[in-house]
Amino acid sequence: MRFQQQRVIPIFLWLGKAVIFFFVGGALIHTITMLFDYYLLNESFHINWQVNLVSSVFSVPMTPMMVIYGMSTLAMYVIWDRQKKAVLLANSIKVQSEKTEAVLKSMQRLTGILAEHIAVRNADIMNWIETRKKKGQQVSQKVEKPVREIANALQSLSAVSFVIPYTDDRPKDVNDIEKLLRSKLDETT
Repeated sequence: MRFQQQRVIPIFLWLGKAVIFFFVGGALIHTITMLFDYYLLNESFHINWQVNLVSSVFSVPMTPMMVIYGMSTLAMYVIWDRQKKAVLLANSIKVQSEKTEAVLKSMQRLTGILAEHIAVRNADIMNWIETRKKKGQQVSQKVEKPVREIANALQSLSAVSFVIPYTDDRPKDVNDIEKLLRSKLDETT
């Protein structure tokens, strides 16, 4: 029931607006046109302001003109409404793009800071592991595996921050960035 109301009410509202624009717009434009004709043309028709103003402005022979004016007003309203929606959509896309760009710039700065601190220490641990292996000493998997996972995670973060934003698969919003990072991290583990 509610679903039908949500679909039917906007249709009736739009139809009501259309009828109002058609009749009011058509009558208003027709009246203004008739007044221009009356005041600008020397040999125009005669309008008696007190007795037959309505019957002379809205007479039966003028009905096709009023219909055309109404249709023109309705067409202008429809075009205006569509243009308004297009501008709002373009604006929301632009705002979303700017948000995504800001998140990517922040990610790039954060990735640089993380890489500066974590990668250096992780590289020290990896060098220690390699040195021990060269000497023939055993290295615990509890140390070696997390070090490699940290290196892979940093590599994934760097790819999402610095490489992917400049490809054709550029993320369109913040959720896309998160999904992309999660998928890259899942690939490495």
